[in-house]
Amino acid sequence: MEYEEYRQLRAYSRYDGIYLAILWLASFALTVMTPPTSIGGSISTLLILITPFFVAWRLRKYREEGLGGTISFKRALLYCVRVFFNASLFFAICQWAYMYFLDGGRLLRMYETLLNAPEMQAALQAVGMSSSEMNAAAEQMFTPVYLASYSFFIGFTSGIILSLLIAAIMQRRG
Repeated sequence: MEYEEYRQLRAYSRYDGIYLAILWLASFALTVMTPPTSIGGSISTLLILITPFFVAWRLRKYREEGLGGTISFKRALLYCVRVFFNASLFFAICQWAYMYFLDGGRLLRMYETLLNAPEMQAALQAVGMSSSEMNAAAEQMFTPVYLASYSFFIGFTSGIILSLLIAAIMQRRG
């Protein structure tokens, strides 16, 4: 791959990573702003589930517009991995900013409400933990940096796995 081709791949993957991060941010906003049992919770889950289809659609657009209809597995894989890296990084930064400046403990309260549900109490008893122990662990875990880094890690590692599948399906030899 020549330098100009690599620059083109970087540009497409950067923009498409931002678009994917916006999709994830919409899902996160619905998760935070609506109860999990509402239609907002269902839409939030749907937005996450369409991630591989969204990346495949954007890869197809890159393949058709930028490369004239052909793309190797290697280039498709590199594109997808970069899209997921860019999306994960942008999403983690936005999530950190939300947690640091805007959240005010809202996400932690949602988590504690889930922990205090009767079904969860039975599960905690089965593993020998009390809800107060789990709440204390959650308080340490729900820091902006921890959540942002965890989101980056999960987004990028799951993106690598999905990239292998997407690149294998979307490659097209000329």
